[in-house]
Amino acid sequence: MVRLTGTEADTAVIREAGEALRRGELVAFPTETVYGLGGNGLDAASSAKIYAAKGRPSDNPLILHIAEREELAPLVTEIPPAAKVLADRFWPGPMTLIFRKSALVPKETTGGLDTVAVRMPSHPAARALIRAAGVPVAAPSANLSGRPSPTEADRVREDLDGRIAWILDGGPSEIGLESTIIDLTGPAPVVLRPGYIGLSALRELFPEASLDPAVSAPPREDLRPKAPGMKYRHYAPKGRMTLVKGSPEATAVYIRREALALQAQGKKPGVLCGEESEGRYEGLLTVSLGKTEGGAEPAHRLYEALRRMDDLGVTDIFSECFDGGPLGEALMNRLTKAAGYHIVQAEEETKMIAIGCDHGGFELKQEILRHLEKRGLAYRDLGCYGTASCDYPVYGRAVAEAVAGGECERGILICGTGIGISITANKVKGIRAALCTDCFMAEATRLHNDANILALGGRVVGPGLALKIVDTFLDTPFSGEERHVRRISQIEPEEADE
Repeated sequence: MVRLTGTEADTAVIREAGEALRRGELVAFPTETVYGLGGNGLDAASSAKIYAAKGRPSDNPLILHIAEREELAPLVTEIPPAAKVLADRFWPGPMTLIFRKSALVPKETTGGLDTVAVRMPSHPAARALIRAAGVPVAAPSANLSGRPSPTEADRVREDLDGRIAWILDGGPSEIGLESTIIDLTGPAPVVLRPGYIGLSALRELFPEASLDPAVSAPPREDLRPKAPGMKYRHYAPKGRMTLVKGSPEATAVYIRREALALQAQGKKPGVLCGEESEGRYEGLLTVSLGKTEGGAEPAHRLYEALRRMDDLGVTDIFSECFDGGPLGEALMNRLTKAAGYHIVQAEEETKMIAIGCDHGGFELKQEILRHLEKRGLAYRDLGCYGTASCDYPVYGRAVAEAVAGGECERGILICGTGIGISITANKVKGIRAALCTDCFMAEATRLHNDANILALGGRVVGPGLALKIVDTFLDTPFSGEERHVRRISQIEPEEADE
């Protein structure tokens, strides 16, 4: 691996790498999108080497990279007027155009198709390498087929060490997602792969431009891909991945519930999330994609985050949706494919948590309310509302009745010790209030007793432990085992004969 410095010292290295390409060798090199695995695009044997090094299906076409606009004409039978308009706006840059190929381009490069995909990258090292090679460079992403694309040279070496002779290290990729691919062989431009240039930007030039239906739907078995990324599983981490759709609150509730259940089975779940929502997953392994606004930071971080999950040995990945901003389309395309189209809809929680306290539990209640808000959980605060002395039975009964009556799903009660307020709640039919002083008790009472109210002592447990107890209580499901169902039924008082 050779580190490029951006100085005159790179000239000799790039010249030598260009000569290697002409000889039929493979060279991994940086671009503004992701790292590419380059070969001589006009040499069928070189293209075959690319497919072999990646383990890539041979019907998955390669993209030809050029350094100058005039290099396009010999590769295609015609250049439609739309191509000039698009090239004027977006070349050099993260845009690939599909044309009818000329006889100069071997079908081994195009996956057997009569069309060819061409891009002019903006990365200075990439263009210098193409000039040094003196031929168009065929280059898919420089990773093993199906894996997340590399945005750093070390990830190229991780996948392809021993398979290729050359890796040019130009530092992290600027964009982090592959180019937008636009088919120009029909009556109107069609996006075959979303990228940095979105459909909305394309429609500013061509209002009739559209998105190919295959972009968002699972590929058919008989699909003959016209562009990379259309048919086969791409961008995938080693762990099983689930993409979760829904409101931020519902998404967080679903992910926490499923991830904690997997943890209990001895698995190692992880969460892909935005910086703004990372706090919702306290106690879980998270990898942040940064600030979600605009989508540039999640796009830049996505592939490295997926590989980081692999580094950490994560068995099950849950990802939030990143569908906002101009890059939302491209991000969701990559996430959907990385998840193998395993997408779930998080249902909105319709029931709230009832919470109440006396003066001795007021300060802890305020901490818990802030924590519930941070997690995106709805609650109903039934008092008290200050530190003035008051009677705990009033608030214990109010919370118990809200839960027993079905207005709220579960309840949380706090007084000085938690004793009196829990006794009060348990006088209401249908209530199983449990006083807990650690997480083991909170988990056990949910698993075994299906407790529906958690009682805490504001003068017994501190805020840090209390919040962990709250999370355990709220996130632990009832086991449903017959022995526990039987025992719970014996807790309820028998109905008196009329």
